[in-house]
Amino acid sequence: MRKLTVADLEDHHRGATFTSVLPGHVVQKGGFRVYAQPGFRTHDEPGRHVHTVPEVFVIVQGSGAIEIEGAEVDQFSAGDVVVFEPGEDHHLISRGADPLVFTWMHLEPVP
Repeated sequence: MRKLTVADLEDHHRGATFTSVLPGHVVQKGGFRVYAQPGFRTHDEPGRHVHTVPEVFVIVQGSGAIEIEGAEVDQFSAGDVVVFEPGEDHHLISRGADPLVFTWMHLEPVP
């Protein structure tokens, strides 16, 4: 897992490329989520939650904890960019008073 801020992202205008976070990767798919309930934990299905590609979260609003392999390892807040590596069991846990709002993207290497 890596954590950046939106200010760390480089200015670029290349469509779906995401060179400022993972050079040589493009966005495979993604979405936008809003969770109003405090204590919400992403990917809260039974078992491990992993991907074969990197997953990036851009936190628009809210704050909370970053969980990897069942342990809280860091905190996040609005403006943070969290990158989970392939194979990492990962979750975000909302801990703030404001609803958790984020975008998510799965990245894949440029062919």
